[in-house]
Amino acid sequence: MEGLVPIAPCHLSHMSSLTQPSQYKEQSSTCVHCLDRNMLSQYPPRPRLTRLDSKHGSFLPSTSISPSSPTPMTESSPSQSDPQPRQEHPPTCFSTHIEETLHLKDLELMMHWCTTTYKSMAGDSASEQIWQTTIPQLSLRYPALRQGILALSALHLASTSTSSRRWRYLETARSYQAPALAGIHVEVDENAPESESQATFALCCIMIVFTFGFCQIDSENDSDEEPPDVLDEFFEVFQLTRWLVSILLASMERITTSELDPLFHPEDPLPTMPDMSRLVVLSLQRQNDIEAMRDATHQTDLYDSAIEHLSHALEKLMKGGEPKVFAFGWSFCIPAEFLELLEARRPFALVVLAHYSVILHHLKSSWWMGDWGNRILQEIGDILEPEWQDLINWPIDATGCFLPRNEACVRVVSPLSF
Repeated sequence: MEGLVPIAPCHLSHMSSLTQPSQYKEQSSTCVHCLDRNMLSQYPPRPRLTRLDSKHGSFLPSTSISPSSPTPMTESSPSQSDPQPRQEHPPTCFSTHIEETLHLKDLELMMHWCTTTYKSMAGDSASEQIWQTTIPQLSLRYPALRQGILALSALHLASTSTSSRRWRYLETARSYQAPALAGIHVEVDENAPESESQATFALCCIMIVFTFGFCQIDSENDSDEEPPDVLDEFFEVFQLTRWLVSILLASMERITTSELDPLFHPEDPLPTMPDMSRLVVLSLQRQNDIEAMRDATHQTDLYDSAIEHLSHALEKLMKGGEPKVFAFGWSFCIPAEFLELLEARRPFALVVLAHYSVILHHLKSSWWMGDWGNRILQEIGDILEPEWQDLINWPIDATGCFLPRNEACVRVVSPLSF
């Protein structure tokens, strides 16, 4: 399917059962469901994404909001929502021509959102209308959400543009993204209107899609630069996604209106493939037990948790579920310590990640995901020693990813491909 949603609903009906405090008592305190409301001030800062944070663009997207300053997720007054009259600007700020160009740029991006980009966020027809009309209307009151919409729209245009236009849209996207991300509220204000939680929810969804998309498109644009390590960059994206999903779920708890219901309760999918997930998961669990017997320091419980949460996502994938509904929940559910095993390139942790890449692979038709799944799987295949290669046979079969390997190292097992 084309132009689907990101994490949108994040499948709260399922994730709520995965985020009970009792199941997270051994995990990092970054899990928002483990914290009392009064402890949210201790929430960690936003994770860094090198590709975005280390670059400095020169394009100024708007005269109403400085791209260098945070755009709070607070409701705008009518005067804040409307563009400032030209005569109120100092003569040295913008010429009439430049200012008019900037307002036309905003209009171009919003029109592109309402005609095309919104489909990137929608998993079904019911949610399409919400992303096409309801969310843009909400953004008129919340500047940070508006900046996020314009950022993703610019990124979408960059993905279909060439040469200088591509670069300009990328710069535009970055300059909108910065104030949008800075405007996300981490602390929950109990007195804030519900619409603020709706705006936060929508913005987190948009920023997750933006993060994957920017790294994908910018890497194609920087053909003359040495590309960053695939896994290092993915782990940064993963950490930022984890942060955004945590805030997203906290905002969902305060949303009671039925207006956004289609985002929280997607249509039940029809099975589209044989459910091999249980066999795949049993194989991983069996290998986890083997590793525990081989190595007394093997962190069996951490792997068990990561595999169990992965099993829920794989099961939904094989039942025909929309991947963007549940794919990014895994980043939130797994223990923070498991991320450290991934960053340390522990072989079995990479094997588990290789299986997760199958889910990302099923998002490859989305312009903002592209070949992230295959790139991760290929990198893992290059890192793993021959004795570990057999354990990623299923992800290779399921994705059709080609990994040049020594034939003698490959043991043929029962195919569990789609």
